[in-house]
Amino acid sequence: MSSFSQKPTIFFLLVFLFFSSSQGLLLAQDSAPEDKLNKEFLVNFKNDFGQVIVSPAHWKKKDFLKLSAVLGTGLILYAVDQDIRQWVQDNSTSSSEHFSNFVTHFGDGGVLAGLIAAIYTTGELSKSNGLRKTALSSLESWLTTGVVVGVMKFTIGRARPYTEESSCSFHPFSTGSRNYSFPSGHASAAFAVATAIAEQSKKDYVDVAAYTLASLVALSRVHKDKHWASDVFVGACMGYFIAKKISALDRDRNSNRVGLNFQFGPQRQEVAVSIRF
Repeated sequence: MSSFSQKPTIFFLLVFLFFSSSQGLLLAQDSAPEDKLNKEFLVNFKNDFGQVIVSPAHWKKKDFLKLSAVLGTGLILYAVDQDIRQWVQDNSTSSSEHFSNFVTHFGDGGVLAGLIAAIYTTGELSKSNGLRKTALSSLESWLTTGVVVGVMKFTIGRARPYTEESSCSFHPFSTGSRNYSFPSGHASAAFAVATAIAEQSKKDYVDVAAYTLASLVALSRVHKDKHWASDVFVGACMGYFIAKKISALDRDRNSNRVGLNFQFGPQRQEVAVSIRF
């Protein structure tokens, strides 16, 4: 399947997935004031990015347990990376190759940017703050994950499988993409956006669809010999946890907002102002 023929297919599948999930996203709880792509968003983005970077300094026991689980699983996969790669390559077919070539695009920056833009635009047109909030959370999670993963790629410099170097081959501070295997950018980006959508959605089927697609993106990177299994696992975990952190920061920020409530009845009219800390 050529790249040219894939693009219309990807576009129509994106449209289908988006509109099939819009009902669930529209049920996401709206917040006041409205979420917009404006100066306030940029300020919050900057603050959230800083909070994500320094968050390990404030981790609690449960956070270190999660880190241990991720590192433990990652090390197990690292030990068998070459065996997994060999098994995948030995059992790949033309059909699986076509499918991998197709689904991997859902981790591309251009496709994710288009999806986020479509969600935000639909939110604007339908005046749905839930959709706008979903788009902005996805954008923030995606960009933050991209920066963290990009720094790690450059610093660690793990050779990609297709270079035919071993899974233990590292070239720190390399400027070549062939040494940017760890962690997987596609897997981290796909899971960052999927998690942001799931955090805002109130429908289980939206969550399942988002995480299934993200998982297929991660698997496609191994199938295409672009990454080792441990690369995509750690990348997926990074995208997931960074998006969860950003969603938590957003909820904390919303809980501190001023709420204005109006109550009207046959015998009383009331205006209540509440400030939550």
